[in-house]
Amino acid sequence: MAVYRLAALLLLICGCSPRGDAQAPPKQELPAVLARASEATPGPVEAEMRHVLYHVDDQVVLQIDYLRGALLPTTKAPPWFDDPTTFRIAIDTGEVEISPASLTALLNRYVFNYDGTPLKELTVSIEDGELKQHGTLHKGVDLPFTIRTTLAVTPDGRLRLHPTSVKVLGIGVKGLMKTFGIELENLVKVQRGRGVEIEDNDFILAPSGLLPPPRIAGRLTAVRLLPDAIAQTFGGSTREGHKEALHPSDPEARNYMFYRGRVLRFGKLTMEDADLQIVDADPDDPFDFSLAHLNQQLVAGSSRNQKDFGLVTTMPDYGDMLKKERERLALGKSAGAQGRSVREPSGRALMPGAVAAHQIHRVSHDRIKYGEPVFHSAGAAGQVDDQGAATHPRHAP
Repeated sequence: MAVYRLAALLLLICGCSPRGDAQAPPKQELPAVLARASEATPGPVEAEMRHVLYHVDDQVVLQIDYLRGALLPTTKAPPWFDDPTTFRIAIDTGEVEISPASLTALLNRYVFNYDGTPLKELTVSIEDGELKQHGTLHKGVDLPFTIRTTLAVTPDGRLRLHPTSVKVLGIGVKGLMKTFGIELENLVKVQRGRGVEIEDNDFILAPSGLLPPPRIAGRLTAVRLLPDAIAQTFGGSTREGHKEALHPSDPEARNYMFYRGRVLRFGKLTMEDADLQIVDADPDDPFDFSLAHLNQQLVAGSSRNQKDFGLVTTMPDYGDMLKKERERLALGKSAGAQGRSVREPSGRALMPGAVAAHQIHRVSHDRIKYGEPVFHSAGAAGQVDDQGAATHPRHAP
């Protein structure tokens, strides 16, 4: 009898049934937040942004003072930050500014960058409360032109540029065009799908078509010219769920982007029932963010998990990262010229003459900080362009 008792005790200690099968531990229920995450499906990821300099590329920057909207998938798959064609940015409400320099780059690099374009070499400036556009009109021969316009919002939420002055070869032709019944739409034929239409003499710009992916979707409700930027107000959204308040994990953060709900991908990671807040490491100026260089900013930053399984990531400004890289390269060049080696942050020595392989691809300056040169790279190898001081259009309050 003692032998049987000892065997039963051993079976109990080993967690085995009398048949020798392992006993499964009692099933534990998932916390409610994880149970909800396990049922998440692709769909609109709610978004909120405050005080963000959003790089469309290294020359086109949008200053987002505030944005409430969503990432809308363009396929059945969830939005993936590393592939901007997988989502659109819906702006339900927001205040977004663009500088003349950024608008100039946008028009030249995207809107009118195609074979047979009627307009090229465009520059945009703000003078005396009007938007001034100078460029070249191709009509058999290249003709320099200047157009001054006022700004207004169309009933369907687009931007209307109405000419007050038109000059070709430096000669005013607006009155002559009116006399002969000639309108701009007869002279300038714009390719469809570029976000620009010409109605009579007015340029009509649709925010949804001007930008490269990720494209934006939103309705303008107001526009005004500042001394150094075009300020656009978005509103009038009818999207379901756009009025729900979002609650970022770090409510004290001044400059941030917050994404909530559904499924979101970045790099090799997939976040179900997304709860991601990206916070500026330097709250004293707007958060300088580049989607194309997200991974570099992630590597240079830090992340911390929250008790509710959310994630808060703190990142340095994109321009500050590149400024440090430029300084490191300059140090490497100096050391190379003196026949000394210089060490990377990893500790690996760069031999004299080997720095060129680590140089930044084309660097350009943009208007980020008052009087301070800030440089933006477009790749990982190449040469450094000339440097210049830049002035940010306007710091967010």
